[in-house]
Amino acid sequence: MGKTALVLGATGVVGRELVRELCDSPDYDEVEAWARREIGFCHPKLRARIIDFEGISDIAPHKFDEIFCALGTTLKQAGSREAFLRVDVDYVYAAAKWGKAAGVRRFVLVSSLGAKESSLSFYLRAKGRIERRVSELGFDSLQIVRPPIILGERSDARPLERLAAAVFKLLPACVLGKFRPLSGASIARAMINAARSDARGVQIYESREFL
Repeated sequence: MGKTALVLGATGVVGRELVRELCDSPDYDEVEAWARREIGFCHPKLRARIIDFEGISDIAPHKFDEIFCALGTTLKQAGSREAFLRVDVDYVYAAAKWGKAAGVRRFVLVSSLGAKESSLSFYLRAKGRIERRVSELGFDSLQIVRPPIILGERSDARPLERLAAAVFKLLPACVLGKFRPLSGASIARAMINAARSDARGVQIYESREFL
């Protein structure tokens, strides 16, 4: 019998690729996707739900084999640091806590290269904070993916990311390999491959390991 998976943040660059890859994988029989708006994708294995993440604790427990979390926003989209933290820290933690209470054993989290609570960067401090908080929940297996710049179609303009991606394309592959941008599809496949392992405890994957 195949596994069941829940994808959080299914409308983002990584989240939508996760949904597609999981639905296409013979390892999974059922895929559920939670998002704040319609995901625009259908598949016989898929159940998509529009979720108010403010009320996630009120959702009835349902056990999945794995949760893949690609939930997140940007400071520009959020409008303030407080609103950003609400999504990237509070919502992610609430979802992880819900999953732990429901009996989920494996949680796979998209973070960021350089995530660290002591970082000078507000964004990287936030990512380090959520890594720690989810780690403290005690999942049998917590796999944290720390990608560099993520390439893919987005609804919002990100000129600096596009510029960085263009610069890296002009450089030899051996130059600054750790920081080279990766596609949302590459990251999604790496997350699913990580979930196939028998790893227990906290595992952290950075960009070289993806490739």
